[in-house]
Amino acid sequence: MITVSSKQRERILRWSVVGFVIYALFNVLAMVFYPGGTSLDYDRVGYSFLENFFSDLGMIRTYSGEPNTLSLWLFASALVLVGIVLIIFFSILMSYFNESKLERNSSRIGSIAGILAGIACVGIASTPWDLYLNIHLIFVFVLSFALLIVLISYSIAILTSKPYPNLYAWVFIAYAFLLTVYIAVMMAGPDIETTSGLRILAAGQKIIIYSGMLCLCVQVLGAFHYNKRIGQKQAP
Repeated sequence: MITVSSKQRERILRWSVVGFVIYALFNVLAMVFYPGGTSLDYDRVGYSFLENFFSDLGMIRTYSGEPNTLSLWLFASALVLVGIVLIIFFSILMSYFNESKLERNSSRIGSIAGILAGIACVGIASTPWDLYLNIHLIFVFVLSFALLIVLISYSIAILTSKPYPNLYAWVFIAYAFLLTVYIAVMMAGPDIETTSGLRILAAGQKIIIYSGMLCLCVQVLGAFHYNKRIGQKQAP
């Protein structure tokens, strides 16, 4: 756990929101500068929202063999940034849950998983799938299951805590449902070698990533307001 003052936590949480905004911006720019190509159409021009995965943005070369330098840099930078934000945020978040043993244990399990998710983001950024497919997929699955543990653990911690608003637990629970469905679809879903299968998985990934960023941004804002409230109570 990072031991910092209320004011320092406030600044960190504010910058965490900025980090998520930069991540979203870099992601969009990476799509804009992606030269083109999908697993089913190597010659397609530009990024296809329905037929390209996010990881395609981080390829060294596109499916047609064209260099993907700018898109790769933007994608990797965005993931490293969000990974750092997750590590710092979850190191701080557990400090708000100390009233009961269940609260403490759930929040600490959630924060360990959140830090692992941040490390996985950096791992995904560092392993372009066209060069390191197996390692890249390991990091993807670590990220997915680590986030699921975060969602379950912090839902318990928040619902157990009297002062922390339950609203944020329900946000976690809603996202946990979406993520569980997508993991199930990934593991036993449509064939990625077909157009319909590719579109279901690629579009589903967009829903999961964007709703995940929204969920985490809401949690950061929730922690920010909660931190401000307890800071005001502690003020002389």
